[in-house]
Amino acid sequence: MRVLIVNAYGAAADVGGTEKGLGLLTRELVQHDVEVSILQTFPGARLPGIATTVLHDSDARDSRLRWFENHVGDVLSLPTASVARAVDAHRPDVVHTHNLQGLGTGVWEICRRRGSPVFHTLHDYHLLCPRVTLMRANGDPCRPSPALCGFRAARLARWSRSVSVLAGVSEFLIRAHDGVFPAIPRHVIRNPMQSEAGSAPTRPASPPHTLGYIGNLSREKGVDVLLRAAPALAERHLELRIAGGGRLEDEVVEAARTASNVSFHGIVKGDGKRDFLASCDIGVVPSVWAEPLVSPRGGLGEIIDDCAGAIAVEPTVKAIVSAVDALLDPGTWAAAVERVRPIDGEGEVERWVAQNLDVYRSLA
Repeated sequence: MRVLIVNAYGAAADVGGTEKGLGLLTRELVQHDVEVSILQTFPGARLPGIATTVLHDSDARDSRLRWFENHVGDVLSLPTASVARAVDAHRPDVVHTHNLQGLGTGVWEICRRRGSPVFHTLHDYHLLCPRVTLMRANGDPCRPSPALCGFRAARLARWSRSVSVLAGVSEFLIRAHDGVFPAIPRHVIRNPMQSEAGSAPTRPASPPHTLGYIGNLSREKGVDVLLRAAPALAERHLELRIAGGGRLEDEVVEAARTASNVSFHGIVKGDGKRDFLASCDIGVVPSVWAEPLVSPRGGLGEIIDDCAGAIAVEPTVKAIVSAVDALLDPGTWAAAVERVRPIDGEGEVERWVAQNLDVYRSLA
């Protein structure tokens, strides 16, 4: 079986979570005797031994002209000759599309005309919102959507009848696209939770002393909410540790300079992530946008049951501080720590690969 994976940045782990996951999926599929090839919009690292076609020689993140051309291409979403040639070159039995920045949804129609069934996986809100977050630049929810975004979404959805099967990383994400896709099979295929290599960190035996956040430093991720909570955390003798990079980095650096209980650790990679999280008693995910996947926003609320020990709260200073106050009680803290269980990383990957393979086999 030949599967063509289509994603703007391919399957290279040096870009983002989607790409890292697709790299893992590609390697696993090869182990299952699937012939995998990749069609990507922008240049970047490639997986060794995997046939890869790159459409553009410049990256939208590096070229303002390419960024503009991509948005125009998204709105038009025309089946282009260059994409058609790429699909013809790979001769896929199944086409698995993902993030389509710079490609548009015309690729779906190209595949339909060639008799190649399309399986599309939703990772975010790109089809609905050019900012991906469903939020305005000031952080307010983008409801109702601007007329231009509605026009763009309608154009992107024009070829949705060419999609045979739809999947999403959460039920919430799939429901958000109601009306975009026709009545086709839908599946929730959650990304696998993987355990980090090395020995598990020792469980803390006393009430918490440190809170940690690792990720994108942006308003939609709620980093500004965490910074506003810092004084109240200091009153409780709690340290706030922040790692990552992004638009709010200057604000985080300033907070670390002026607040005695805030520390900034920059971007951490590889084993550094495990070490950073091991140094924190509580991990905080204060997202204010509807995460496609702990706040109860978007799909994050769906994985709370899978993340034993997680507590869902609204991403506000009051709610975060209230949750921390509860955990400062020794009995409550001990019960929360006891609920934390090891992740069966290998089993998670096997489940995830099997779900994708089931869809491929139903289409091939």
